[in-house]
Amino acid sequence: MKKSLFLLSALTFLASVLGLAAVTHQRTVQTFGAPQGLPAAELATRPANLRAINIEVKDVTAAKLAGLSGFGWLRMGFDLSQPDKNNWANAIATATAHNFQIIAVLYQSPPNFLAAHPPPSPQEFANLAHQFATAYGAQIEVYQIWDEPNLHTGWWGRSPAAAEYAALLQAAYATLKTADPTATVLAAALAPTAETGPDNVSELIYLQALYDLGAGAYFDAASGKPYGYATSPEDRQTGPQLFNFSRLALLRQVMERNGDGHKLLWAGNFGWNTHPDSIWGRVTSEQQTAYIQQAYARAAREWPWAGPLALEGGSSDSQSPLSGFNLNSPITHSPIAAPPGNYPAQNLFAAYSGAWEFSELGADIPEQFSTSQITFSFQGSDFGLRVRRSDYRAYLYITVDGQPANRLPRDERGAYLVLTSPTLQPTLETILVADGLDPNTTHTVVIQPERGWDQWAVAGFAVGYRPPTGEFHAAVGGLLTLAGLSALGLWRWGRTAQTLQNFRSRLNATAQVLTASLVSVLLYFSAWLTFDAQITAFTRRFGDMTPILLTALTAGIFYFSPSFLVALAALAVLFVLYYLWPEIALAFISFFIPFFLFPRMLWERGASVLEFSLWLTLIAVLLRNFRIWLSALRHPPSANFRFYVSHFTPIDWGVMALLFTALFSALLAQQRAVALYEFRTVFLGASIFYFLLRVVPLDSPAIWRLVDFFLLGAVAVAVIGLAQYLTGEGLIVTDEGVARIRSVYGSPNNLGLYLGRALPVALAVTIFHIFSARLPTGSSSATWRLWVYGFASLILLVALILTFSRGALVLGVPAAGAVILMGWLGKRGVWLVGGALLLGFLALPLLAQLPRFADLFSTQTGTGFFRVNLWVSAWRMFLDHPWLGVGPDNFLYAYRGFYILPQAWQEPNLSHPHNILFDFLSRVGLLGALCGAWLVFHFIRQALKANPLKTNPLPLAFLALLADMLAHGLVDHSFFLVDLAFVFYLALALIQNRNTAPHNMT
Repeated sequence: MKKSLFLLSALTFLASVLGLAAVTHQRTVQTFGAPQGLPAAELATRPANLRAINIEVKDVTAAKLAGLSGFGWLRMGFDLSQPDKNNWANAIATATAHNFQIIAVLYQSPPNFLAAHPPPSPQEFANLAHQFATAYGAQIEVYQIWDEPNLHTGWWGRSPAAAEYAALLQAAYATLKTADPTATVLAAALAPTAETGPDNVSELIYLQALYDLGAGAYFDAASGKPYGYATSPEDRQTGPQLFNFSRLALLRQVMERNGDGHKLLWAGNFGWNTHPDSIWGRVTSEQQTAYIQQAYARAAREWPWAGPLALEGGSSDSQSPLSGFNLNSPITHSPIAAPPGNYPAQNLFAAYSGAWEFSELGADIPEQFSTSQITFSFQGSDFGLRVRRSDYRAYLYITVDGQPANRLPRDERGAYLVLTSPTLQPTLETILVADGLDPNTTHTVVIQPERGWDQWAVAGFAVGYRPPTGEFHAAVGGLLTLAGLSALGLWRWGRTAQTLQNFRSRLNATAQVLTASLVSVLLYFSAWLTFDAQITAFTRRFGDMTPILLTALTAGIFYFSPSFLVALAALAVLFVLYYLWPEIALAFISFFIPFFLFPRMLWERGASVLEFSLWLTLIAVLLRNFRIWLSALRHPPSANFRFYVSHFTPIDWGVMALLFTALFSALLAQQRAVALYEFRTVFLGASIFYFLLRVVPLDSPAIWRLVDFFLLGAVAVAVIGLAQYLTGEGLIVTDEGVARIRSVYGSPNNLGLYLGRALPVALAVTIFHIFSARLPTGSSSATWRLWVYGFASLILLVALILTFSRGALVLGVPAAGAVILMGWLGKRGVWLVGGALLLGFLALPLLAQLPRFADLFSTQTGTGFFRVNLWVSAWRMFLDHPWLGVGPDNFLYAYRGFYILPQAWQEPNLSHPHNILFDFLSRVGLLGALCGAWLVFHFIRQALKANPLKTNPLPLAFLALLADMLAHGLVDHSFFLVDLAFVFYLALALIQNRNTAPHNMT
């Protein structure tokens, strides 16, 4: 039974994998050559009419053209060696009079077609092309240089040589651009063939050879000949040996591979033949008509890179196979909606009302914008607007089919596009306005501007197409489920584990010798690392003060020394000290946290002492554990190598999950550079600090040293702020005339955030020691800590008040105090907190009378008004980026350049949503918010498990710190700053340490 089930699981798994491969391959074939969504912004704009037809000059008559309704282009050949100026002029005039555009195919016929000739002279041809463009440039905008040079019949009977044609193309391109600078120059239309020489060369090989010769710089668009042969245009199989309409996508692939994806690819000749003797395959007349319509529809819908496609014109000689290309039914077409592609501001499908101005830059919004609008019609699933954005305030309100555009933020007036650049620098970009539309329906976009004149804001339009994905996703989902279930069967009854165990036995003797040699080298390398035990034992007789003073002195020399060599030497000494005493290194990191804004420059690059210390400590700890591991290899019976943390806790997993969520979010962010910087300094740095705290063995004195140094750093920045207040330097004065201290930070609010984390810890420990000192068992250590922490609490409180941080004074500190009261006094504390809340509520009207707090509670003006609008924008930002958010430190760019509400224009430069929930959701998405909630939940659970009531001040202190973080985070930053993230992770790590209980208060 087990054997049968294993076999069934294996067969099912194999079938599922093969099915996935088949479904994926089919999807790839079906969508080959079709970009998903909006076309690339750099792709050239597309002509409104893609329908062209080949016609001889002599056949251009009014009667003939009358039967070509729906076509917009005539492709005509002009033999420059036999100019027929009268007929040329008449044909060109007749075509333009009937509103046809002309594709002029310029070539020369050989002097004697039956004899071998040298290649055409590039200079002679260029001179003739220049004369032609000078004469007819006012009526012709598109020139094709030669035709089918990849065939010997197209290259004067010679073997095709890409180098010869490249020289001719280069010369002609230069002269044509001189005569007609705005002209579009097409490379020769290459004939489809699978041969590789000498008479004929595959168009795929030939075009690649042109790129290899550097000829890509000498044409504005390429051209192919996608004859349909005997298959429909829906035949999507492609390959060098296959000939069908889809072959044009292979030529496009060559262009993209060579960096020419911004150019269009035109079709010089294509069609389906009905003649019995056709060498291009044969179809019926009905099929011919249907296939031509389908080909144009497919090219318009799926190939935004395709330029006009010229039908083979046929022949009046009914005996000639070319007559099979004659149209047996009229091919009518009236373009009323833009197919997928890029379009300039002025085009057939855009209608402007109002006093718009136009130039090569696009369309400029009128000063009387209230009565102006743009109407644009298209067929596609996606719509985008190409806009010129900069440091100015303007908006475009956009509806699609009468509804607000679904990819733009909204206010009470509808969906709007912000024309302020995210970086405040001039940019030209395509903004996705709507998606998920029915691609088979004509859609109407209405654009109403608000402000923005003299900026030439509207540069163009973009229409995209996405093929249906429902069936594909359903098939993939079902096959993945089946593969997963069968994999479980293989895991249960397979022999994977036995295979892995047998790997070592299959190692040959050489591999075993190499492995043993590597271990020996590592053991020898570890010998020099054993000095730390002797030095540490020697310095222990002087107590902890000696390494602390040495480390402080070395860090000071490193940061303040003007000499590069002295700083480098101090950095090396600092590494040695961190290697010897990693627990002291962690204490200094705790002290350096608020000084992360002050870099130490080395090699023209800088980092803060916090970051230097963090990475030095990480290397030191890894090196120490590496030595222990090598020792375990050398003495396996006695060694028991393991990290201090023997297993991952829920908080550990939460930290890891948030780290990787932030990484993926940063990699996908629009402003990736700033996202990766915040990832490194905030997420990665704080996570390294956290895991160092979890890995390095910390006894009770080491834990208290960490807390002491954390508070010492907070007191240091508080004292700096108080000095600013006394001297009157570095203060921030508000509009109400309130002088606020900011210390080492750029803003008083940031100082308030940090001091708000430190004050609850100092207060909780002070209160604990007040009661501990009154007990008969009170010790002298409790007494000194009472005075030190009490004095620190006073300094922190005074400095915090002088920040006039409303979030700290109204929310953060009261919430932390409430937690301390309830944790210490139990039910009495709950009653006290309840009474305080009631009094606070009653005092709100009085608080609103103070200038600093007057607009705090108003949703119509001031801070309250901007907060509400900011939160609305942040919520919409989350809805558009639900899983991973806009990325670390990308809120400013997304908000200022896309989501800001027009009524909140006075404060566009906000880098965060001033709310902890919206900050997580907008910055790292739902996944990041769930990680944050997980950490907070297990933080509280772990703190309560540690029994903080009356026996241990640190869990209660950390709970109060968390309360300040959550309460203050309702209206300001919470986590996504270097100092706040480090402090939160410090508390997270220490709350789990079994030595957090204060058995030793020294």
